[in-house]
Amino acid sequence: MRRAKGARARAQLPSRSFVVDNGAYSIKAGFAPEGLEADEQTLSTCHVVPNAIVKTRDRKTYIASHMDRHVTQWSEAVFRRPVEHGQVVSWEAQKEIWDFSFFNPKTAHKDLLITNPEDTTFIFGEHPNTLPALQKNADEIIMEEWGFGGYMRALAPSLNAYNDLHSLFEEYHQSTPPQGQSDLPMECLLVINTGYSSTTIVPTFKGRPLQRAIRRLDFGGKHLTNLLKETISVRYFDLHQDTKIVNDIKEDVCFTSLDFKNDMEKARKAAKAPESEISMTLGNERFTIPEIIFNPSDIGSKQPGLADCVMQSLALLPPLIQATLLSNVLVVGGNANIPGFVDRVQQELRSRVRSEWAVRVRKPADSITSSWLGGARLASRHPQTVREYGITKEEYYEHGSAWAARKFLHGSEVSK
Repeated sequence: MRRAKGARARAQLPSRSFVVDNGAYSIKAGFAPEGLEADEQTLSTCHVVPNAIVKTRDRKTYIASHMDRHVTQWSEAVFRRPVEHGQVVSWEAQKEIWDFSFFNPKTAHKDLLITNPEDTTFIFGEHPNTLPALQKNADEIIMEEWGFGGYMRALAPSLNAYNDLHSLFEEYHQSTPPQGQSDLPMECLLVINTGYSSTTIVPTFKGRPLQRAIRRLDFGGKHLTNLLKETISVRYFDLHQDTKIVNDIKEDVCFTSLDFKNDMEKARKAAKAPESEISMTLGNERFTIPEIIFNPSDIGSKQPGLADCVMQSLALLPPLIQATLLSNVLVVGGNANIPGFVDRVQQELRSRVRSEWAVRVRKPADSITSSWLGGARLASRHPQTVREYGITKEEYYEHGSAWAARKFLHGSEVSK
């Protein structure tokens, strides 16, 4: 088909892609390998960077990865985190962390240092239901201040559909997909992203999120840590100023109960606070703390629990899609690593749906970096999708942020 007189060919997005999953607790980032031949090991070169600025009790300040390298005493450390409930609430702090981690040659990891943004496409995994004003802020930093040559915004949980998940659900599908089919996005996938500041339910179809069925529960790992901190401080020792220490205790001893009565009898376990002589024997706190994600009413919240949020999401979709999604439930995020969490989701969903429907709830090998890996596979194995939904620097300056938002959502269907 001949191009109309005066029409311009669309500029190409740079083939090199930098993928970022901007979580509330940590940033997952890295360059996606170019070319379809990239193997899984190469695709998995993700770097996890703390998304925080910390001030220690000796009044020193550390940004992002420097806190892991240099902080040895976490007692009384004060954290400043730019993301709350999935929304960036401090762009000043967020940009400081990004600049420190990606653009400063003295502080950025060599594999994360961006030297030629104009020759790079920035793939940004954002939280579902991000406010338009906050999306615009991200656009301005990425395209105007940093000057990337290409840009694509996508919901981070939906990127999981581009991972090779067939082996996780193979007992249901009964067969290995034909060669090449494993690179295709899962046709139907329900992603439960349970992270630091919230938990979201994101159903996807052929790699695209079903926006109207997305649901959010305002409980995540931060709330579990804060509740455990309050409980320990009342029952044992005052750890109100020791959030990092309590978070480590939570990750060490907490689990999700599948049999509440039985667990009440065997729950007691010794816990020792790092960097101190403080030790205690925790009892039912070990499983009553994670319980609030499934039963928020335990602490007086009127929000529905996780399983009920999933059912609310499914109720907005046709029955056939509901059944398929229930057979492909993927749990990602830090809370997926709590022992028993995935089994509890399986148990609760199984009790709520028709007996003839299969329920398969699974966790990827690395629930922390899974969304980033999906973005890397998208960039490497599906460049045509990035071209369809991404924008060039020239298009951004010609059409603006509002047009870009529609392009990220609807792809090439958006007219200029």
